[in-house]
Amino acid sequence: MEKIIYTLIVAAIGGYVGIKLKIPAGAMIGAMVFVAIYNIKTSQGYIPRDFKLVAQVVVGAMLGLNFNMESILALKKLILPSIVLVVGLTVFSLLLGILIHKITGLDLVTALFSSSPGGLTDMSLLSEAYGAQTHVVALMHLIRLTTVITVFPILIKFLKEHLMF
Repeated sequence: MEKIIYTLIVAAIGGYVGIKLKIPAGAMIGAMVFVAIYNIKTSQGYIPRDFKLVAQVVVGAMLGLNFNMESILALKKLILPSIVLVVGLTVFSLLLGILIHKITGLDLVTALFSSSPGGLTDMSLLSEAYGAQTHVVALMHLIRLTTVITVFPILIKFLKEHLMF
């Protein structure tokens, strides 16, 4: 229990620092960086697996609160963009996975799971069932996620201010 408390305290401090530094998604990035450093330095970081489920339930609840009858009725406008999104992500992910495999020598299954558009946890768990190098998949998704969370808000802000179509 002590390890959990210390890990959560370190995460809270990191989240606070991330917010104060005005980092995009600062609470999450700050918590992640601080806990990573804490765990690397001490090997004492610990959060039970069941906490992930609790976190997913809370995030799911928060996202669910964004829906109302108006948003459900607007779904018919999203059919074509959804098809384009799914086909585009699938094709680009497959091509990127093959490219990663060819350039880096990673086995194909690991490269494909590493380049998939799914979430870190989901792809790591699924990749294990297919014999991929799960730690590589997790690290690649962590790098992707961190990059998206830190770089995309800046790019979107820039595009919004300078390239309004």
